[in-house]
Amino acid sequence: MPDPRWLDQTKPPVAHPIRLLFLDVDGTLTDGLIGFSRDGDLRHFWVRDGLSLEWARESGMLPVVISGRASQAVAARMHDLGLEHYLGAKDKVAIAETVLAREQIAWDACAMIGDDLPDVPLFRRVGWSIAVADASPHVLPFVHGVTRTKAGFGAVREAVEHLLVHNGTFDRVLDRYEAR
Repeated sequence: MPDPRWLDQTKPPVAHPIRLLFLDVDGTLTDGLIGFSRDGDLRHFWVRDGLSLEWARESGMLPVVISGRASQAVAARMHDLGLEHYLGAKDKVAIAETVLAREQIAWDACAMIGDDLPDVPLFRRVGWSIAVADASPHVLPFVHGVTRTKAGFGAVREAVEHLLVHNGTFDRVLDRYEAR
């Protein structure tokens, strides 16, 4: 059963800007399917999710990808997007704390987009936690909002746009493309 707390109906849980965005990969940035060949693994990424992460970075929000799985395909996509990433992570919180200390950012100025139980420790700490529409129902009690869009099909784009609107920077994106 989908959670009724759709992101577009959710009052932002924090009043201040979000400065750092943590993201999961499989089931969040991808549709959750993993293919294998003799040459390695295969993932599908939604191009508009990647574009929105570029907007986030250009708008002053630092996207940081933390995944429990190591993947050549994911590493290649993260390199393509120029995103800071940690793959094969055994302790997502420890990695996040290292980034927070380096950037001098508090947990409540962070958001997290994820889909499953390994994301709950970060969901519990950040100021704004977001689950994708097809997330495990077990994570829903720990999030502030849920996207209408499924993972790997624009859920990250939807969430990033909400965060940029909240931060007051989405108009710059629209102006860039003469879309206002």
